[in-house]
Amino acid sequence: MKVLKFLNERLEEVFLVILMVAAVIIVTMQVITRYLLKIPLPWSEELARYIFLWLTWVGASYATKERKHVCIDVVYERLPQMGKKVCNIISTIVWIAFLCVMVFISVKLTSSVYSGGQIAVGSGIPMWIPYASIPTGMTLMLIRLLQNCYHDIKASKAKKEEGEC
Repeated sequence: MKVLKFLNERLEEVFLVILMVAAVIIVTMQVITRYLLKIPLPWSEELARYIFLWLTWVGASYATKERKHVCIDVVYERLPQMGKKVCNIISTIVWIAFLCVMVFISVKLTSSVYSGGQIAVGSGIPMWIPYASIPTGMTLMLIRLLQNCYHDIKASKAKKEEGEC
């Protein structure tokens, strides 16, 4: 039960902190070895780039969970309450559909790269690992979006029940 609670509440945060620390260490090592020791590390730039990909996609999931995605709300703020609800429902449905399509496409892409057996030149990392950041992030975003919808529906029902009493 504690594992599920951790996965639900802290998965992205812990993963993002670990990746950020790793990226800082790798880039610092690259700077030190390149400019001070005059011996550049052939794998560090490539690895930092792949970590950045993972930071981006998992960070998008975290933003979804925290409802911190960028939005343009000039028109939205001028809508009546019912218009805001309709707008939220439509945008959520479009977002869910988009994520479902993107998960499907990105899984196909990643499996294609996996079956191709490509290896990164500098780091020796199989290329499917950086590509896997896309379906992982998209799937996590979809899960977090569905969780947010569930919590919104639950809160809406609780509000209605309070109003009826």
